[in-house]
Amino acid sequence: MKNTFKHKIKDTLSNKKFWISNLKTLALMLVIAFAITQYQQRTMIEGLAPTLAGVNYSERSTLVYFWGSWCPVCKTTSPFVSTLAKENDYNIVSVALSSGSDNEIEAYLIKNNYQFKAINDDDGEISASWGVAVTPSIYVINQAGEISHTSTGMTSLWGMRLRLWLASITLKV
Repeated sequence: MKNTFKHKIKDTLSNKKFWISNLKTLALMLVIAFAITQYQQRTMIEGLAPTLAGVNYSERSTLVYFWGSWCPVCKTTSPFVSTLAKENDYNIVSVALSSGSDNEIEAYLIKNNYQFKAINDDDGEISASWGVAVTPSIYVINQAGEISHTSTGMTSLWGMRLRLWLASITLKV
């Protein structure tokens, strides 16, 4: 019986139709994921970044992170942002959306051991000026104050590092 099972697996993996079918499914999933991402980013602004109190874009590349304490995807992304903030290689600015009072946000940051400060956007004015429609939303700003990269949803630490590094070595023309 073991030989029959192994034989069936071997036949399946060597079957051209199996691979074509799975590649078609993967391609469809990638197209759908890309379409969803593009739809989520439709309102995000481009060009010069709006000013944020106390933030100097010309010092070094800046990551602006819009998040919410209620956002399940942010619970995965925030530790990565915290790691970047701890490394202190880039400016990290976070904006908390609909997450309570300043004291509640500070308590949330402490409870989760996040190493970044947060601007409280309790009235939604900051996020509206940036075109934020979903959380998390991430903007990478180069030293000329231009938005060089945007993303929404889950992202990796290395993805954020790469975007910040690219922003630090290139300026948009």
